[in-house]
Amino acid sequence: MKWIVAVCMVGFLVAVTSAGRHQPVFEHHEEWQLWKSQHGKSYRSGLQELERHLVWVSNKEYIDRHNANADVFGFSLAMNHFGDLSDNEFVDKYLSYTKSDKKKRNVKMFEAPEGVSYPESLDWRTKGAVTSVKNQGDCGASYAFSAIGSLEGALSLAQGKLTYLSEQNVIDCSVAYGNHGCQGGNMYNTYLYILSNDGIDTSDGYPFKGKQTSCTYDRSCRGTSISGSIAITSGSESDLQAAVASAGPVAVAVDGSSRAFRFYDYGLYNLPGCSSYQLSHALLITGYGSFNGNQYWLVKNSWGTNWGMSGYIMMTRNNYNQCGIATDAAYPTL
Repeated sequence: MKWIVAVCMVGFLVAVTSAGRHQPVFEHHEEWQLWKSQHGKSYRSGLQELERHLVWVSNKEYIDRHNANADVFGFSLAMNHFGDLSDNEFVDKYLSYTKSDKKKRNVKMFEAPEGVSYPESLDWRTKGAVTSVKNQGDCGASYAFSAIGSLEGALSLAQGKLTYLSEQNVIDCSVAYGNHGCQGGNMYNTYLYILSNDGIDTSDGYPFKGKQTSCTYDRSCRGTSISGSIAITSGSESDLQAAVASAGPVAVAVDGSSRAFRFYDYGLYNLPGCSSYQLSHALLITGYGSFNGNQYWLVKNSWGTNWGMSGYIMMTRNNYNQCGIATDAAYPTL
C-alpha cells in the first residue's frame, strides 16, 4: 500500500512514495505548463526543471507584487521568456554593453542646430525609418542591434526605402575593433568596423545565426557603407532630442539590470533608482512624445515582440538622464 507525505520545501511540494521516489508538485502548475509551452522551454531532468521553476515562482511573485501597485509605479510588468533566469544569470547572459573611448574611435560630437524648433512628438516608425522588432536570442549582442538599427534608419531616410542590415556581420567580424561577438560590445566599435571595412552586408546576404561564427563578409551582399559616426554630448537629453528629430533613430545604452526592466510590459518606465552611469544594455531611440502628461522616449529593444509593448518601451524623458538614456548615444553618417 502506497502512502504519500507532503513535504513543503522552499516554496514547492515534494510527494514521497513508499518506494522512496520523490516527485515534485509544482506551484501554479497549469500556468507553469502553459508558460513552458508558449516559450518552448524544456529541461534535461526533473531536478533541473524544479530548480528553474523555483526561480520562475520568485519572478512571478515579484511581477504580481509590482502589478498590485502598477497605478503607483505608472507601468506594469508581465511574465516573459526570461522567467526562469535569476538576476545574476540574466545579467551574465544578456547585459553585456561595454563603454568605449570615443576619442580613440574618431567620433565627431553632435552640434545642435541653433534656432531650430522640433516637433513635440515624433515616431520614425510612421515614416518608414524603422525595421521590425528583432530578437537577439541568447546572443549578448544588443550593441549590434542598436547600432545597426540606427544605420538602417539613416539609410532609409537617405534612400526612401527600408533595407535590413546584418547584425551577424557585426558579431562575427568586428572583434578586431573591440567588440566581443555575443559577449558584448558597443556602437562606436561597430561603426569603426563598418567604416574601416567600407561596408556592411544586408541581413539576407548575411543572416542572423544567434551565435558568433567565422567572419564571412561578402562585398557583393553589401547593403551600405558609412562615412563616420556622431556622438551626443553625454547626459544631454536636449541634444539627444535634437539628434533624434534631425538625424533619425539614435543608438543608446541604458542600465537594464532591474527586474522591472526585464519584465516591462506597458506604461511609462520610470525607475528613480536606475543608474545613469552603469550602462549594460543597448537600445534604439525611434521617437519621443508625452503619455498621460509625462514625457517619454520611444525605445526599440531587441528581445522580440513578446517583450514590452510589442518589443518597445516608453522610458521617462527629461528626468535627470534616468537610466543613462543620454549618457552614451550615437548615430552613423552616410
